[in-house]
Amino acid sequence: MNRSKTLSLLPVLLVTALSLSSCSGPKNRCTSNCGGGGNATVSFTLVADTLPANPSILSFKVSIVGIALTPTSGAAVTLTPATTVVDLMRLQSDTAFLGALVANVSPGTYTLQVTLTSQEITFLNDTASSITANGTPCAAGAVCTATLSAAGTPSVASFTFNATSGGQQGIELDFNLKNAISLTNSTLSVNFNPVAPNPGVFTAFTLPRTNANLGANQLELIEDFTGVVSLSGTKVTIASNTRGTLIANSTSASFFDPSPDNAHCVAPGATFTTCVAKGQIASVDAFLKSDGTFDLKEFEPLNQTQQDFVEGIIYKVNATNQFTVAVTDKVLLATNSLISGLNVGDLLTVNLSTNPLVNPFFVDTKGLLVSICCNAELQNFSGQTTTSAIHQGQTVSLHVSAFTAANPPTLAIATVDTVILRWSRFRANVFSATASTVAIDTLPTYFGTLVTPQQGVQAFFNGALGADGVTNLDGVTGNTSSLIAAKPVGLRVLYLQNVGNNANPVFFAAKVRQP
Repeated sequence: MNRSKTLSLLPVLLVTALSLSSCSGPKNRCTSNCGGGGNATVSFTLVADTLPANPSILSFKVSIVGIALTPTSGAAVTLTPATTVVDLMRLQSDTAFLGALVANVSPGTYTLQVTLTSQEITFLNDTASSITANGTPCAAGAVCTATLSAAGTPSVASFTFNATSGGQQGIELDFNLKNAISLTNSTLSVNFNPVAPNPGVFTAFTLPRTNANLGANQLELIEDFTGVVSLSGTKVTIASNTRGTLIANSTSASFFDPSPDNAHCVAPGATFTTCVAKGQIASVDAFLKSDGTFDLKEFEPLNQTQQDFVEGIIYKVNATNQFTVAVTDKVLLATNSLISGLNVGDLLTVNLSTNPLVNPFFVDTKGLLVSICCNAELQNFSGQTTTSAIHQGQTVSLHVSAFTAANPPTLAIATVDTVILRWSRFRANVFSATASTVAIDTLPTYFGTLVTPQQGVQAFFNGALGADGVTNLDGVTGNTSSLIAAKPVGLRVLYLQNVGNNANPVFFAAKVRQP
C-alpha cells in the first residue's frame, strides 16, 4: 500500500470558447483586468459522475489551486478558488463551490484553465487478482491508497458561454470518473485526456441546471458543508479543515434543525439566536446566489464545542468493538489536536471506547422525518453501542478520545466515545420508482453482499421541494416517480441496516440527483 503524501502535479484543465473576463469575490484573487462597470459575475462549481466498473472507489482526492481565464489576446486572469481540496466521490451527489469572479466579467472569448494537484485514490480491489497502483501491489479484497500521476491535458471541446453586461451567471464543471480512471492489465492509471470517448473527462454547463428545483437568483445548492462556526451579525462562517470556508447570510427562510443527540436547537424556538454559537461544529446547506454570495438554507449543530471528529466510510467490521474506515472529513480540536496528521483518503482502525463505555449511537437525520415513517429502521442504529449496528458502506462521524499514528503496514488507530451515523454518497441504477420510493441496484462493492438484489430508498415529500426535511431533487421533475429506470442516480442517504442485512427500505434519501 502506498502511503506517500508527496503528490504529483496534475496537468491543467482547458475549457475552450468561454465568453468571460475577470475579477475576484470574497476569498478569491484577481490579478488583472479588474475594472468594473456593467460587467458580469460568474461563479464556478464542480460535480462528478459515472464510475469505472473496477475498482470500487471510496475516495478520489484532488486539490484545486488555481483557475485562470485567458482571453483571445492579453494577459490571463488568475483566481484562487474558495475550495482547495475536493473529494470527487463526495460530488456524486453533492456540489463543490470553486469560486466566483465578481462584477468584472466583460464580453469576450476566453479559455479556462484549472490547475489541480495532489490526486490520491482510496479503493477496494474488487477483482480476483492483485492491482498495481503507482508501482505498489494491492491484493484482491484489500483496501489500498495510492497517489497516481495523471496523463493528458483535459479539455472541453464544445462549450460556449456568453456573458451579458451586468449579468450574474454560473458554470458547472462535471468530472466523469469512468473516463479518467482505467484498469488495464491489472494496473490502475489516470488519464485526463483519453483518446476515446469524446467528450472525455470534463463537460461543462451553465447554471442553474435543468430541473435543479431552485428559486429566483439561485444557481446551486451547496450541501452538508461541515466545520467550525464563527459569527458576524447574521452571517455564519463555517471553516472546514478539508474544504475551505463558506460564509452564508441567515434569512427569514433559513431552517434550524436539532443536533443528532436532540439536546440542542430543538423546536419550538429553534432560531438563529437559540441555535447558532461560535465554536460549534455544524453542518450547513447554503444557496449559491447569482451574485456569488450565499444564503443559509439549513443549519444543524453537530457538536456544541470544537473537538477532534473524524468522518469516514466503513469498509470492514472486525469485532464487536472494532471497525475500519476510509477517512472522508475531519474537524480538529483548536489546540493539541490528536488527529492533525490524518488526511482524507487515509485508512483508520476504530475502537469503541470501553472505559468509559461508548455513548449510545446517534443518527444525524438533518430534518428528515425518519422516526415518523420508519422508527424500527431508525433503531437499527440509534441507541446501539456495538458493531452489531455497523455495516459496510455506512458513513459515520466519530469523536476521537485517543489516537495512535500509522506505522505502516499498521494503520492509524483511534479510540472513539461518540458515533454518529451520517450520509453515504454513491451512484446506483434505478430499478423502479414511485412518488416516494426508489428501488436501486448495482451498489458499490464496498457495501459488501446484501441479501436482496434491489435495495429500497425512501424519499420524503411531506412539503414543497426546498422545505426543511424534504428530499432534495436535482435534475428530477416533481417527485421520484419521474426517475428513469436503468439510468443511474447520485444519492446522499442515511443507511439504516439490520443485523440480517435484509432491511427494506434501507436507504433514506436527503438528495437524489439524476443528470
